[in-house]
Amino acid sequence: MAFTQGVSGLNAASSQLDTIGHNIANSQTVGFKKSRTEFADLYAGAKAGLGVQVSAITQAFSQGAMESTDRDLDLAIQGGGFFRLTDGQQVSYSRNGQFQMDSNGFLVNNTGGRLMGYPVDDPTSANPVVLAGAQPVALQVAQGDLDASATTSGSMTFNLDSTDTAKLNAAGDPIAFDATNPKSYNWQTSLTTYDSQGNAQQVNLYFVKSETPNTWDVHALNKGVEIVSGGGPKTLSFDPNGKITGDSNLALDLDPQNGANRINATIDLSSITQNSGSFVVKAAGQNGYAAGSLTGVSIADNGDVLGKYSNNQSRALGRVALAGFTNEQGLKPDGNNAWLATTDSGQELLGSAGTGQLGSLRSQTLENSNVDLAAELVTMIVAQRNYQANAQTIKTQDQILQTMVNLR
Repeated sequence: MAFTQGVSGLNAASSQLDTIGHNIANSQTVGFKKSRTEFADLYAGAKAGLGVQVSAITQAFSQGAMESTDRDLDLAIQGGGFFRLTDGQQVSYSRNGQFQMDSNGFLVNNTGGRLMGYPVDDPTSANPVVLAGAQPVALQVAQGDLDASATTSGSMTFNLDSTDTAKLNAAGDPIAFDATNPKSYNWQTSLTTYDSQGNAQQVNLYFVKSETPNTWDVHALNKGVEIVSGGGPKTLSFDPNGKITGDSNLALDLDPQNGANRINATIDLSSITQNSGSFVVKAAGQNGYAAGSLTGVSIADNGDVLGKYSNNQSRALGRVALAGFTNEQGLKPDGNNAWLATTDSGQELLGSAGTGQLGSLRSQTLENSNVDLAAELVTMIVAQRNYQANAQTIKTQDQILQTMVNLR
């Protein structure tokens, strides 16, 4: 019986050494999760026992260390969950976030598995909406250009100098506004807008202080033509504290005169002030842009796949979907740092990063292997001694048997 016990011990120790070797070999594999060999005793009715057996090889899904890479398509999961991948036939799961874009625009890992996620409602829209509740699909980056978008709204924040005076001639009468005559206005600034063909259209704004206290007239010109809706100018009024009152929207009606559609835009001036101090623009912006071509792809921390374009625009092209499992130990290792779902793991629990029990995403980051080399080497020494001890029991039993054979 001792031979059987010793052999079972050798087999168990050998299996443990195999597991340790596998862990050490993958200590630098991104997203790798270490395993351990678990044992159980054997009795089968024998009083002394029949030895040992390997009851399971379990995986430890503890978090690996994070490493910054500064590469746009590198992605790490901080917390629970797996990336969902497809090869066109089956779905697999991985913690390895080393992704790249193939020739067809799909985001793939180094074995060709396509990263899956939620699509957007309309990829051609200026403001696509991610369909977070839809069935995940392989994420693909459209290679086409981003069409131009005409300006429809904008905003400006600036201060009008309350100490400035109305522009009057020698007779004390207001000087008629003339864009070519700087003496006819107090201040001038500009805002770039875009027509439907993506052409930049410069809007020059001229501010004229009225003889009426706390009142200014604003003229908007493009190519020398007044473009304030209704013929202009627009009158702006301020309270004694320098805060704008009444209607603060500047409506523009601009004919590009190049075949493009007219620009009808509203510029929000609700944040401007009238205080003592210099004329200064603090912020300005509008929602139009020229056409642009794709220059790069990045992944935001919320999982949104963002296309970057040459016109300084970015668009959500989809969102990475994460999958969780009730029993991660039930996942079946499939090689290439991936797992397959089984009946033991339970159904996948899909969602966006940061929802439910799913972890958050960290872009330009990778999760290293969770193997602790020092701990594995110590465990290897113990397993080696265990192997030697079991071999010694076989040797001892052999000596006893030899003694019995030599009895006269």
